[in-house]
Amino acid sequence: YLLLVSVFNSLYSHAALNERQYSFLSLDINNGLSQNTVHAILQDRQGFMWFGTKDGLDRYDGISFQTFMKETGTLGNNFITALHEDNQGNIWIGTDVGLYVYSPQKEVIERFQKKSDNGTGIDHTILTLVGDKEGGIWTTVQGQGAFYYDTLSGQLTNYQLY
Repeated sequence: YLLLVSVFNSLYSHAALNERQYSFLSLDINNGLSQNTVHAILQDRQGFMWFGTKDGLDRYDGISFQTFMKETGTLGNNFITALHEDNQGNIWIGTDVGLYVYSPQKEVIERFQKKSDNGTGIDHTILTLVGDKEGGIWTTVQGQGAFYYDTLSGQLTNYQLY
């Protein structure tokens, strides 16, 4: 009991000496988010926050949102499942019907349409999306297994799981 009181007093004294004010901002549909259900979050190298929602992709600059949606012609599907920034600063966007890539230089989103070594394209729900230290992109796709995209050679390899 005495040890517990001593630890509590020590923590309280430390907190009193280091009084810092923290503030939190809640982001939702009331201040610009396209949908309250968020499946993926990414902060890119420019400092933008990206939110992949059930109804669009939102880029937040700390003040306002820019929304990318199928209806505005900038995205092939609104259900975002995964996000990843590659070594060149491109944002890879996983959806429930495939993979898209946002180029900050061109400010355009394009569907990733490469075919793999066995002739398959990435056409189903993206489950995960990560990069490796060589700059390659790994993704797992529902019902299609894993894919590896070698950004240097432009080759897509499909590892089907049986």
